[in-house]
Amino acid sequence: MASTGQVVLNTATGERVLFLALNRDTAGDLLRTDGSFAPGAAARGMHIHPRQEERFEVLDGSLRFRMGREERIAKAGDVIVVPPGTPHLPSNVGEVEAHCLMEFRPALNTETFFENAFSMLSARGPRASFGMILEFSELLAHYRPEFRLAPAPLHLLTRIAAPLGRLAGYRPRFPVRASPS
Repeated sequence: MASTGQVVLNTATGERVLFLALNRDTAGDLLRTDGSFAPGAAARGMHIHPRQEERFEVLDGSLRFRMGREERIAKAGDVIVVPPGTPHLPSNVGEVEAHCLMEFRPALNTETFFENAFSMLSARGPRASFGMILEFSELLAHYRPEFRLAPAPLHLLTRIAAPLGRLAGYRPRFPVRASPS
């Protein structure tokens, strides 16, 4: 179970997340994190938060945000708000670590998604494999309200691969709470 002050690392992508305010701290309204992206780091791919707004406040460095078909470079002091259902991808385009505050509203199970996804991706490394696809697809099946891959064909692929991942024995490592309807 995540705790305030806990750091989760994704060594495969170069991301670090420090939990500042968790679901249970905010009655489910908000997950607040302090995030950093190593030079060249990016989230694993374009993705959507179907039921959440994500807000980035860049503190240091610069981040490129692809949102839908648009691209924007954000520097210290800039705030980027990603509405629910908007495909996006943050990445560090600078030569120094980029640092930002990230907020997810509502919190849902995003903290356990980070714990599970970062743990799995760090253990698997930067190269994709068939086993990794099955494991990640099975993981995504537990986090549909929080996280989906974009574009739609990738989301469909993970929906098809998830039962195969479950048959192969893959399960989230950290417990997933029931999502509010």
